[in-house]
Amino acid sequence: MVYQLKMNRIMKYPGSKTSVIKDIQALYNRSGCRTFVDVFGGSGSVSMNMDSRNIIYNDLNRDLYTLFTALQKHFAQFYRAANALAMDRKLFFDYYDGRIVMDAENPEIERAFSIFFNFNTGFGGMGETYGKKDKSLFGNYRKNVSNLIKASHAIDRMKIENMDFRSIMEKYDSPETFFYLDPPYPGKNWYVHNFTADDFMELGRVVVSVKGKYAMNFNASDALPVKVFGKPSFVREEANQNGRPGSTQSRKIAFYTNVVATAMR
Repeated sequence: MVYQLKMNRIMKYPGSKTSVIKDIQALYNRSGCRTFVDVFGGSGSVSMNMDSRNIIYNDLNRDLYTLFTALQKHFAQFYRAANALAMDRKLFFDYYDGRIVMDAENPEIERAFSIFFNFNTGFGGMGETYGKKDKSLFGNYRKNVSNLIKASHAIDRMKIENMDFRSIMEKYDSPETFFYLDPPYPGKNWYVHNFTADDFMELGRVVVSVKGKYAMNFNASDALPVKVFGKPSFVREEANQNGRPGSTQSRKIAFYTNVVATAMR
């Protein structure tokens, strides 16, 4: 099978793994599994770009669950609301500054839209409304609104869950299940549910007991994963997509997997 990278992306989010999706897809293909479970789904950048008939998107953050559920159930109404601001710079900044509110005649859509807006305008993509107010703010928002229609086809085929990593892995574990794990970065306070050292130890116990296959990512510079999981299966050096435009910065991403990964690239 030839995999064409679609690169659906609808929001800013810390730690996005779009740069290594080709490696994740290759491991999934090699695994022979039929179900792909994105355990820490976050922005959906992995789930929306995977080639699999059965994709489970999961995140414990209730806001993300609310957003993806609304995109799946009420896409046309959601898109109209989002696009109205994308087409009118003044309207966009009026909403940003709190001078107007969204009235979509559906509280579920209004809530989901506020989540989408905050993730796309907040500092670092963390859902906080204190992004730098400049011309790039509106441009980045417009770009991600324009991505919604393409991404909606991928979102439609996802099953959306809102569970702890232990519960989601217990629910779907089978010899035909592939778990992708991109847990919160060690030592970072970027998420609604951050990880402690004990959480990583618990994750290690769960991962080694699964019946299926898995792949797990960390920054290669992080020391804690090596202490908990040992030496990574392999490391990729990729462009840092969170850096400044035009930057040549790169980062090394460690992969842990129980799939034979020889000759990956």
